[in-house]
Amino acid sequence: MNDITTLTPDSSTPGCQAPYRPSLAISSRDWLMIIAAFLLSRVALYGMGYFGVQLYGTTDIGPLQAYCQFDCVWFQRIIENGYDLYPRWLSKGNAANWAFMPLYPMLSGSLSNLLNVESLIGLMLVANLAFFASLPLMLLVLRQLKLGDETARFGVWLLAFSPFSAYFASGYTESMFMALMLGMFLFAYREQWLMVAVLGVCISGTRNLGVMMVFPVLILALQAYGWREFFRFTERAFKVVFTLWLIPFGLFAYMVYLYHLTGDALAFKHIQVAWGRYMDSPLDWWLSGFELGGRKAYLSIMVIFGWCLNLYLFSQKRWAEATLMFICCTIPLMTGLNAMPRYMFGLYPTLLAIILLTHRWPAMRPAVLCISGMVASFIAVAFVNAKFFTV
Repeated sequence: MNDITTLTPDSSTPGCQAPYRPSLAISSRDWLMIIAAFLLSRVALYGMGYFGVQLYGTTDIGPLQAYCQFDCVWFQRIIENGYDLYPRWLSKGNAANWAFMPLYPMLSGSLSNLLNVESLIGLMLVANLAFFASLPLMLLVLRQLKLGDETARFGVWLLAFSPFSAYFASGYTESMFMALMLGMFLFAYREQWLMVAVLGVCISGTRNLGVMMVFPVLILALQAYGWREFFRFTERAFKVVFTLWLIPFGLFAYMVYLYHLTGDALAFKHIQVAWGRYMDSPLDWWLSGFELGGRKAYLSIMVIFGWCLNLYLFSQKRWAEATLMFICCTIPLMTGLNAMPRYMFGLYPTLLAIILLTHRWPAMRPAVLCISGMVASFIAVAFVNAKFFTV
């Protein structure tokens, strides 16, 4: 069933090759695998979180509360009190919640009101629903790349138990960001630009770096049609350009809102200084990690790991994915080392690089999953105990 290809001829260019569009149907066997991966990962992560705080933290806290650390608290405040009119948080009173994009708390707040539950439940429900959606999307994306069923299934398990999967179980935007990114790549590979545009608006309203999806979308379109297509003003070229224009709309809408709220459309960027983030050379930030040692050295080592995966993507000529990974890792690194592992492993291209390596050497898969699960356990226990290196 999954090998059936639907060919849709493009009428704008007679005789052109139709886009590769395999069936999006998923077999019952694979649905069972997806459900198993989701449930097992939730049981493992929430169980690890619960026992982690019982052993090393506060004993009167439940597994959901344990996973509401750092950014999750900010999203709760947005749901319950809206966006701040002025900075008033953290020890210096110079932080505001403008740095956090609106789509995730909007959906979570709406679901909380609909079900008449507290905001934390809404945040966790949306995060887990988005993560569940990301699992079949990962399967479909890898099949779209013709990597085979075994590799596609491995990709599902790797996503479910990725080293930093704690963030996919918490009140963070990681789950939504991953699901939307996978959806955009899937439909961009299939040259279904309207779907790419709709998901693009959502992803730029989920995280400001979502706007950078314009680059892989453009690269994939150029690979599919060639640059001359865009000078002929064909229907296909118009669809791509229209998509590229729409993707930033989510971010632009938030900027308009911030301008009317605070008088500063870039308040989401300027408020970053409250967290000690300021612009500098990414290489200087990276080197400073080794100079400072401790958790900062760990963050710098993780940056090296990310660079290696990024270079591997370039070596495999995965230009669109490699470019997105480079941009989404370099921009945060220009303002500091904190959260770099989370930023890296919240990207589809990072996981794709590992999947491509194991596709070339399948014998690595058990070891990769074992190591990934071990790291995930360590990060989960540290995260629920609010260890700052997991922020």
